[in-house]
Amino acid sequence: MAWQRDSWLRRLPTALVAVLGLAAASCRDDGGGKAPERTAAEVIAAHSAELMAIPGVTGVYEGQSHGETVLRVMVYARADSTYRRIPRRIEGYRVEIEVSGSIRPYH
Repeated sequence: MAWQRDSWLRRLPTALVAVLGLAAASCRDDGGGKAPERTAAEVIAAHSAELMAIPGVTGVYEGQSHGETVLRVMVYARADSTYRRIPRRIEGYRVEIEVSGSIRPYH
């Protein structure tokens, strides 16, 4: 019995570090809950370059969802690596991801 308790006690610090790491990761600052201070167009102008630099992102625009102004980020294809890099909120606006496929200019 004593060896089982000792084994559990040795694993406790590792488990605590894992739990604290997950808690810290879920607390990232994404601007949630704040009312927007700038218009969606101003926010898009300020952040479109950094969003477009994410591999797989093809565009950014202002949209409406359930009566709420949102920022829509268009992506070439559904890829977790792309989705993880896109913030959930930017300056108080909720961000929605839309799979658009490739976008090419007409000639």
